[in-house]
Amino acid sequence: MVERYETSLLLLCLFSFSVLVLASSPCPLTGLPLVRNISEIPQDNYGRAGLSHMTVAGSLLHGLKEVEVWLQTFSPGTYTPIHRHSCEEVFVVLKGSGTLYLASDSHGKYPGKPQEHFIFTNSTFHIPVNDVHQICIRGLVHASHCSANEIPLLLG
Repeated sequence: MVERYETSLLLLCLFSFSVLVLASSPCPLTGLPLVRNISEIPQDNYGRAGLSHMTVAGSLLHGLKEVEVWLQTFSPGTYTPIHRHSCEEVFVVLKGSGTLYLASDSHGKYPGKPQEHFIFTNSTFHIPVNDVHQICIRGLVHASHCSANEIPLLLG
C-alpha cells in the first residue's frame, strides 16, 4: 500500500520498447478490462525500503509490445542506486521533490562528475540511453516513467 507523507514524489513510468515480446505472453492485454482502478493493482517494493512500485501496464504482465507504465512512490530520504539502462526513460513527477544526478560523460570509461538537476512537482525529465543516473528524494515522491528498447524491463 502507498504510504502517505506531507510531501511526496509520485513517478509514473512509461516504457517504450523497440523489441517485440513473444506472442505467448502469459497475461495478454485483451484479457483486461479497458478501464481499471489503480487502487486495485498490486504493489511491490522489490526488497527496497521506501519504494512502492506498481506496474500499471507492461510487457510481462499484460502482453504489451512497445510500452510499459509504472507508478512509483519513494519515501523521503531514499534514493535509487547509481545505474544505467539500455533504453531511454522519461519521468513525470506528479508530486514531490528531489535531485536527479546525471553523469556528465556516460559513454567514456568513467562517467565523470554528475550534473545535479532539481526535480519538483509537475516537472518532467528524460534519461538518454545508457546514461548513468541516480535520483535522491527530499520529500515523498510520486512519479511516472517511460523507457525504450529493453523488453522485458525488470526492477532489480
